Amino acid sequence: MRLFIKTLERPLFVTVAKIQRENLKEGMKLAPERLRQLCLESELFECDAQAAALLSRRDYSIGQFKQRLKLKNFAENAIKEIVYKYKSKGLLDDQKYAAKVVNRLLLDKPSGKPFLIAALRRKLIPRELADATVDSLFQNEDAVALAIAALQKKWRQFSQFDVEEAKSKSYNYLSRRGFSYGAAKGAFEQLWQKKRDAQKEESED
Repeated sequence: MRLFIKTLERPLFVTVAKIQRENLKEGMKLAPERLRQLCLESELFECDAQAAALLSRRDYSIGQFKQRLKLKNFAENAIKEIVYKYKSKGLLDDQKYAAKVVNRLLLDKPSGKPFLIAALRRKLIPRELADATVDSLFQNEDAVALAIAALQKKWRQFSQFDVEEAKSKSYNYLSRRGFSYGAAKGAFEQLWQKKRDAQKEESED
């Protein structure tokens, strides 16, 4: 229920059980300490409601989650308590969230380690966890194969140029995607060789 207090601009949110238990009635005077406690409980209730609404729509890193609640002007103590609550329930887990983000990027936008780490940092994942997550998920990945998958998205465009310009554009593109020089070189050489083989077959026909 909403509880309207003359000295407060906004109503407080109080459970019916609390109103009955503390015998809160219209027109009664509240001691400062009692009012302060009601305000804290009301803010915690509102913070919890906003948190539940946020998590019902999508996943968040803990940093993102805190940021969203801060933007709604909740106090640090309320945010800290709500974060602890949802971490305890397993609904806030940076390790699982980071792995999910990296796996999705590797599937949709094949990238190198620096690009993936930067993507996690933008989502407010701590640097140490971002590094560890990317290192762990890269153990079974072939960097050249990933670079080829990334370059395929631009290959029709780049392959129209002569070899040097195509190489320059390919290397620059893959560098922006976080791939090393070696991975970019391997990817370009394989795709360019396929182009040459296809041209050779056409000429022989």
